[in-house]
Amino acid sequence: RRMAPHESPACAVAPRIVAHNVQVVHFCRILISIIAGSACGIIGYTGIRGFMFFALSWICTSAMFYSRTGSKVEDFFQSPWILITHDLFQGAMSFILFWTLCYDIVHIY
Repeated sequence: RRMAPHESPACAVAPRIVAHNVQVVHFCRILISIIAGSACGIIGYTGIRGFMFFALSWICTSAMFYSRTGSKVEDFFQSPWILITHDLFQGAMSFILFWTLCYDIVHIY
């Protein structure tokens, strides 16, 4: 079957495989956000330093996924933006939750 010009290569693979890849990215993002938030709280970062820590962890995770795909993101996902923006809000909320929890446990109590 010839692919139409408007179809992406990810659609030619299999929707179930692409959905599985997105689920794996989701799990890794949330887990790394929890670990980074815990580390940030234990270290004792507050304010902008904590958010910069989150941004750095998010960028490093995106770079890891990009390098893991061998720079052929379209073969694994519908769009390259999934590696950057997917679960950004959920990751930030998980980060903040564990950041404040670990900061309170270590530095306040």
